[in-house]
Amino acid sequence: MSRGLKWFAWTTAFGLYLILLMGALVTKTGSGKGCGNTWPFCNGKVFPTYATFQTWVEYSHRVVSGLVGLFVVILAVWAWKAFRQDRVMLWLAIASVFFVVLQGLMGAAAVVWGQSDAVLALHFGFSLMSLAACVLLVLYLEQKDKGDASPDRAVSTRYKYGVWGITVYTYLVVYTGAYLRHTGSSLGCGENFPGCGGHWLPDWTSSAGIHLLHRSAAYSLWLLVAALVWVTVRYYRQRRELVRAAWFAWVFVTLQAATGIASVLSGIQLILALLHTTIISIFFSVMCYLCMRVGLPWRHDPAVREEAIK
Repeated sequence: MSRGLKWFAWTTAFGLYLILLMGALVTKTGSGKGCGNTWPFCNGKVFPTYATFQTWVEYSHRVVSGLVGLFVVILAVWAWKAFRQDRVMLWLAIASVFFVVLQGLMGAAAVVWGQSDAVLALHFGFSLMSLAACVLLVLYLEQKDKGDASPDRAVSTRYKYGVWGITVYTYLVVYTGAYLRHTGSSLGCGENFPGCGGHWLPDWTSSAGIHLLHRSAAYSLWLLVAALVWVTVRYYRQRRELVRAAWFAWVFVTLQAATGIASVLSGIQLILALLHTTIISIFFSVMCYLCMRVGLPWRHDPAVREEAIK
């Protein structure tokens, strides 16, 4: 396998992470309108003559997004041509391109026409999906080199559904976090933890309510991942890849919770907010990797007898 392809894949994955980080910076610094209502240029110019901090944050995000988007397309075509008969590679390549284009179009629409907070929150999620697809493509390339790219189907269907269910739920939790940022509810409970300034059953459309909704979702996600680790170690101890990935997931969901708490207590410091974004991107990628390892739960391989969980 071409080492150049793997290095280019890793570079593209890092670029997608950079887009994710810069998008969070745009939201955090309120730079979404830093280039006015024009796209793709800034205030109608390739090189704006007048620029504020918000202008440079927004325009640099656009430039990097465009460049990395081109990298994603090149990577997808390169990987597809190198592995024409590999359907997994084809789907990962298509997913990478689809989600990076979709998040780019949503960003452009938000600038030109404006979007509701609920729609804007999807922008971060689609960026995360593109990153995860690219990371999976990289890991799949590495596994093909080792001859270990096929899914580990010798696990129960219930376990597969559990892994996929937690991954989907993770995306929903991420969405609540993005919605929280776009509605300006990051300090909806003030700098209080675990309390919420006396609010325990607030109006769920208020800042406190949105903040508590995200907290509750995050708490339950931590418990679900802890349960996943227990089940994996209890029933699939010999499946080293599954055990390792499950533990990684638990470590990163714990770090995610810790940075979330620290962000609240510190008044949402920028560095903590960006670290929070970094950790959730790693955690979601790990969960997607687990999905790839166990395979599709609704596709049963009759040649492999399942190890049913008793």
